[in-house]
Amino acid sequence: MNKEILNKFSNFLVKVIAVIFMVLMGMNSLLVLTKTAIFPKDYQETLYYENDSAILNIMFLIIFSIVILILARYLKKIISVQRLVLIVMIYAFIVSILFAILRRDYVQFDPFNVIDQANNFIRENYSGLDKGNNYLYIYSHQITTVFLFQIILSLFGRATFILYIMQSFSISYIIFMLYKISNIMFDDEDTNYLVVILSGLCFPLIFYVAFVYGLLPGMFLTLLAYYYFIKYTKHKKWYMLVISAISINVAILFIGNNLIHMLAIFSAAVIYLIRVRDKKVVAFIVSCLFLMTASKSLIYNYYEVKSQKSIADGVPKITWIAMGMQEGDREAGWWNRFNYDIMPEEDYDTKRITEISKDSIKQRVEVFKKNPRYAVDFYQRKYENQFIEPTFQSLLVTAPQRNFDSETKLEKVKDFFVKQIYFDETHHVLTFIMKVFQVFVYVFSVVFAVNMYKKKKEILTIIPVAFIGGTLFHMIWEAKSRYVFPYFVFLIPLAAYGLIIVRNKITEYRKNKEEKDEKGNI
Repeated sequence: MNKEILNKFSNFLVKVIAVIFMVLMGMNSLLVLTKTAIFPKDYQETLYYENDSAILNIMFLIIFSIVILILARYLKKIISVQRLVLIVMIYAFIVSILFAILRRDYVQFDPFNVIDQANNFIRENYSGLDKGNNYLYIYSHQITTVFLFQIILSLFGRATFILYIMQSFSISYIIFMLYKISNIMFDDEDTNYLVVILSGLCFPLIFYVAFVYGLLPGMFLTLLAYYYFIKYTKHKKWYMLVISAISINVAILFIGNNLIHMLAIFSAAVIYLIRVRDKKVVAFIVSCLFLMTASKSLIYNYYEVKSQKSIADGVPKITWIAMGMQEGDREAGWWNRFNYDIMPEEDYDTKRITEISKDSIKQRVEVFKKNPRYAVDFYQRKYENQFIEPTFQSLLVTAPQRNFDSETKLEKVKDFFVKQIYFDETHHVLTFIMKVFQVFVYVFSVVFAVNMYKKKKEILTIIPVAFIGGTLFHMIWEAKSRYVFPYFVFLIPLAAYGLIIVRNKITEYRKNKEEKDEKGNI
């Protein structure tokens, strides 16, 4: 097959990705302009929806865009983008630590179980692996996250504050990597300034410091993998692929869903291979798959040797698909305890549980067939509740659990700020900013998608493919707005570039109009 045909085929693939991404961003833009998903004031995991004024949201979007463009232009005159990145990284680290200290409370949900098991393993207590109603026996896939937390806690001490520091560093370096990716993808200084400013305004990123889990370090490592793969396509240094492979595999150990990001890199790699025959990229793909399998196997074998217990298979994966098709107390397709409760109910018989899950899927398919309107409503709600909730659960999963009625004087001072962030006037201001920020990212990502369609560069496909893959995955799997949060954050460089494209078009139009007016006057 000649080179011209291969180039046309690769261009076609990029165009297909651009069109799908454009449709998703267009749909998200329309949704967030007209509707908002909100959690109640008591932070129960039940959503309700408010209709918005599209005209007002467009006005706020225009004002927000103009303000950050003016700010970027001003900062460009007084400080280099490299120094600005450093300042924003330091700001993010300090604010994150302060928020963690102010909010310091019980660790809840999955983070509690992961930290608890990591501490138990440090003490060589492996009872959590025993058959029964134990977190790791049911959700055995979390053992890789426990392994990494065990290493961190063993090296730096078992205080939860050590993990807050890890979280804060992760936030700072997520900002740094967003800047680096923007720089290598677009090579546009104005875009870089916008990316840094926008990253500093991404408040959910700060609030997630209190959700002590593998989310934030996994995001940083994923961006690192993105960056070094893109850098390889430009500089062809083999060590860049090594860094990318290691980074994405450690990210997967932190959070298994980061496999979607590995596949996104693979998609860009395949398009790149169609254009350029490069054995190193083939070796990179094979190495990533080997490392993923080998690292998981080594961790499982390590714990089996240390504990003298076998690691259970855990709840079958099909239960997440079944749960993703069910209604619940929360919302369509959200976690409803199905895949947790079913284990003890069926005496941990995974074959029986698999059959029950298949039957549940068949029943729901029949319901959807008989009631197509309900099926549309169900999946519409499942989609909307993930993508139009502006906080991405960053406040819900970190909401304080302590009693504010019995406070000391010091606690009253500290809790004044906590109440402001979660309940009072400041909360409304922050929520408003997060809403406008969300609208901005989706709308200008549409502009990027159009530009991507025209440019047809494979390196531009990684983040869009990850977003598309994450969307499809969570429409099938369990749904929650916090699961799509990483994909949203990764859109920041694309949205920033989209705004610069619009600004340049407006500038060009005004310049041409002025030239025509001058010629007309002559």
